[in-house]
Amino acid sequence: MKRIADSLRGDCGHDHPEVKKTALLLTLILCLSSCGKPALEYRTEAVWPRVPEVQVVLLKDVDSVRLAVHAPYRLVSVSNGKTLLWGDELGETTVAFRGGELMLGKDRFSATRVKIISRRDGAVELNGTRYRGEVSLVAVPSNRLNAVNRLNVEEYVQGVLGSEMPSYWDEEALMAQAICIRTYVLQKKLEHKSLNAMDLAYRGTANENWRLNKIVVETRGIVMFYSGRLFYAYFHSTCGGHTEPATYVFGGKDLGALKGVECGFCGGSRYYSWEVDVSKAEIEEKLRKKYPAIKGLSAVVPVKPGPGGHYSAVKIKYAGGGLEMSANEFRLLVGPSKIFSTALSAKDRGGQIRFKGSGWGHGVGMCQYGAQGMAESGYQWYQILRHYYPGVEFVKVYE
Repeated sequence: MKRIADSLRGDCGHDHPEVKKTALLLTLILCLSSCGKPALEYRTEAVWPRVPEVQVVLLKDVDSVRLAVHAPYRLVSVSNGKTLLWGDELGETTVAFRGGELMLGKDRFSATRVKIISRRDGAVELNGTRYRGEVSLVAVPSNRLNAVNRLNVEEYVQGVLGSEMPSYWDEEALMAQAICIRTYVLQKKLEHKSLNAMDLAYRGTANENWRLNKIVVETRGIVMFYSGRLFYAYFHSTCGGHTEPATYVFGGKDLGALKGVECGFCGGSRYYSWEVDVSKAEIEEKLRKKYPAIKGLSAVVPVKPGPGGHYSAVKIKYAGGGLEMSANEFRLLVGPSKIFSTALSAKDRGGQIRFKGSGWGHGVGMCQYGAQGMAESGYQWYQILRHYYPGVEFVKVYE
């Protein structure tokens, strides 16, 4: 308010009575506009004394990787701590493991696990993407390698937020998304599980910006608890009108926070309803990678619908037999950019099957387009989260 009051003063710098009245009125208006929002209650529980670290498998069982470092660096053998290479920067170089040796361009080193230590955070680049934290390359059998990124949870949330939700969306929706990501990641950590590229859309620093990083800082350490515990805070693009209980999609026990709710806010998504024709030959080809017995596919029949309209299973009919599989597995095998959700119908059209459906994604937890719709309607981040995850409380688990 000091700046507002100062701007209302004359050149001489003295406060006039009418100016004081105007400043007081502006103060009251601003107070009412901010104080009129529902109060947020959250508690602090120091589950971790400091920001915990997570491990992310960036690449798994690949032949080689392109490495570059855009700052002074050291390449260190993990087994003995010996520095193998150092310099002011490293231009893009192909890295591979062959016969127990590290191949760095034309150079060879006796090492099967190395870490890249950079003087500047975010300067290590793999296959064109820069990453914060520590990056390691690990030899695996048959001359293959894994790339692993170790960083703290807040850095990881920064790397995911702009990849999971458009950076220009409403701040309240983005804050809700940041807390979903953090809750999911910390639950994974409690189970001593590494993250991988299929968990969340982690793109290193590629989709970071100052606005998103500010949102991560503002929600630092805040997660959702249900019945006093963390849980997997699933989320998806578009529910199509109603989210689905997690048990219908992923199996396992019912959880009140993931019971499925009516949405009503995602009608602006282009995936709210959709239709696509897919050839039987293409479906068969995709499914046979995991189920080689499928030959002569004739029909796909969605079965076991949930209260939100998403089916939990599909029956695959083919020459000489049939099988039932998870509907979400079917969607992922055929292609999530083709079969957008499991809230669908399937109609035989000769050599093709016509799928009609609503929504994009598995349908569990927060609907991202719904969160944006709620934010545009004036809801705050904690109201959004309480809608999609009924019964949750907010807890700050570290400073």
